Amino acid sequence: MSKSKYETYLYTGVLVEQDASGRYMPKNGAKPNIWRTGKHTKGKYANFGQVFLTENNQTIAVIAVEKLPFNQRHNYTPMQRWTSETVDSDLLLPYKKA
Repeated sequence: MSKSKYETYLYTGVLVEQDASGRYMPKNGAKPNIWRTGKHTKGKYANFGQVFLTENNQTIAVIAVEKLPFNQRHNYTPMQRWTSETVDSDLLLPYKKA
């Protein structure tokens, strides 16, 4: 892989918001959407339910990951950065791909 190339992944995620206790919960009526890692994405993916920020500072919880061919990356919106926050997997099960 050349210096200008980087590994690209697609992350399907659902919009989350914090409840009164500060826990992340899926937002009511949120539909899954897709983002990708970008050249300047900060942090690393760790596990299902991890929260990341979009370029518009929306908080998204990951429900699926797949490898993305580098030459197809421009078809998807890049994400901004990973956080260390996670959403309980039980709350995300209704969104998980079958």
